[in-house]
Amino acid sequence: MPLHRLAMAGQWHWYLLHDRRPLDRHLRLEHPEAMQPLEDVGSSRFYLDAHGTRLFKIVTDKYDWRRRPMKWLLRDLLEKRLSGRFAGYREYRSNRIIRRAGLKAVECHAYGVAINPFNALGSVYVMDYRRDAVSGEPFFLAQGESGRLALLKRMCDEALQLIEHGYAHRDFHYGNVMVDGDGGLIWIDTHVRKLPADPQRRRACVEAMLSPTKLKGEAYRRWALEYLEARLV
Repeated sequence: MPLHRLAMAGQWHWYLLHDRRPLDRHLRLEHPEAMQPLEDVGSSRFYLDAHGTRLFKIVTDKYDWRRRPMKWLLRDLLEKRLSGRFAGYREYRSNRIIRRAGLKAVECHAYGVAINPFNALGSVYVMDYRRDAVSGEPFFLAQGESGRLALLKRMCDEALQLIEHGYAHRDFHYGNVMVDGDGGLIWIDTHVRKLPADPQRRRACVEAMLSPTKLKGEAYRRWALEYLEARLV
């Protein structure tokens, strides 16, 4: 994993990045207004490279080392960064699982971790920036009821493909997909979890995947649960 230097908001930071596709060793990243909708639906920060073709997803530490030093040391530093289980690597691994299940996922260019332990911008995940697609959440909100249910049905159908492959989404909501010009889905946040073999526990995991907050209401959560349960064997 070679060293890369990234500039964000005028400050340079060093990262170890695993390049799946070649990246310049020194990159100035930009934060245009188009990043705000992505940040509004999650806790990550998003930047673009100078060409506007690669999207950098930056996951910050959960704990502030000044305010919660022990939590930061045990969870952010030891459990995630030093163990290699940082967010960028986990997302890359999940991306591969989703692709093996036959779903579309945004192309990964690189992933890595901050060198400086006190850099709160601890994890980097670099992916294609798809200008030809729109975020699923504003797409959902712009639809009438039939259009909303059509999007939710497509997401549930793809969730079933993943379930058949032995996994479930850990963060199942509209903001984690993009809708391309043909109406197809592209998964952009690809965290998944391995499902247990026991059918009862498996169904409980699927039910836990559905949140009324993330799906914009209890009616949509109930619709998705009934749709999935009717097709699970």
